[in-house]
Amino acid sequence: MDTQTGGWLVRGQTQLCSLQQSRGFAAMAVVAFHLTIMLTLPRYLGQEIFADFTRRGNLGVDFFFVLSGFIIAFAHGRDIGRPDRLRNYLMRRFVRLFPVYWVYVGIFCVLVAIGFGTAATLPDTAGHWISTVSLIRLDNFVFPIAPAWTLVHEMAFYLVFALFIVSRRSGMAAFALWMLGCLLLREYPDYADWTPRTTYLSPLNLNFLVGILAFYGWTHGRPIVVKCAFVVGLALLIAIYALEAGGMLYSRLQIAYAVAFGLIIAGAAALESDGQWPSKVRLLNLIGDASYSIYLTHIAFLGLLAKIMMGLTAHMPVPPKLFYISVFVGTVACGCILHLLVERPLVEFFRNRLAGRSEFPLVQQKAS
Repeated sequence: MDTQTGGWLVRGQTQLCSLQQSRGFAAMAVVAFHLTIMLTLPRYLGQEIFADFTRRGNLGVDFFFVLSGFIIAFAHGRDIGRPDRLRNYLMRRFVRLFPVYWVYVGIFCVLVAIGFGTAATLPDTAGHWISTVSLIRLDNFVFPIAPAWTLVHEMAFYLVFALFIVSRRSGMAAFALWMLGCLLLREYPDYADWTPRTTYLSPLNLNFLVGILAFYGWTHGRPIVVKCAFVVGLALLIAIYALEAGGMLYSRLQIAYAVAFGLIIAGAAALESDGQWPSKVRLLNLIGDASYSIYLTHIAFLGLLAKIMMGLTAHMPVPPKLFYISVFVGTVACGCILHLLVERPLVEFFRNRLAGRSEFPLVQQKAS
């Protein structure tokens, strides 16, 4: 039965297109960021393209973490304090995270093993394989699918949130201690230096808390105020970006970025709930739905398509910007195709097989 919370019809909604679309924009920002870096390599163009616009595209990862906190609260807020819902929660998180990842990482490892990939490496110890399969970091190695380092944070958040479902009080205590540890450590290691300690106590994990707070701001705030949060969040994001461009360290601005993203997400959800969001733009919805596949496979497709474009430049001149746009669009398109042909059928298969065929489909949400 639908219930009203803070002026918004929340329980009857099965999806929020604004969340999916924003996830798509975040995935494309990460793709653009990595493509700019890739094209500076001597084996490609050896020059920066669109660097002024893409140099902080990696903030898409920060956005993903805030969005995850919002989505988990949206999808499972009613499960808190209900241990009987734990199985459903774990099934949904497993289906959303692992099958597609395992397929992609398996294919990737096979291709690397037979000689494809110029810089990719395979796990070389039992611990590395365990980390690769389980998404539980045991040491500081680089995952075969490099962006999977973010899934380690997601996995940790899912497990801690499970404690909320077992017991509201125990979950609150565990989550508060986790957030406190992340707040006190305040360490931002280089990409290749992530360890279990710096991963599980990274300040980036605070973004999940911001996302949860954004959800409760949306569901309990005054509609007119929450809708304004979208514009306020954008303004705050611009101001923070200007501060960083002026020389302020990211480590001092990371939480501010998270707050800006939380405001944007809550505001977008409020606007959509009030019918003021372009929720029927099919291309944006498709890219949002495909964001997981785009994110996991974009490094491989960027390299492949850049090599193809380099081959074309040997026979015809290709302007650098056209080179960039072609590789970018092709990478996003390949991710969308994989979503349609691999991810979506695979997720549906596992949902039907593992969800008990009765409980699971009744509570699933597109935004999960």
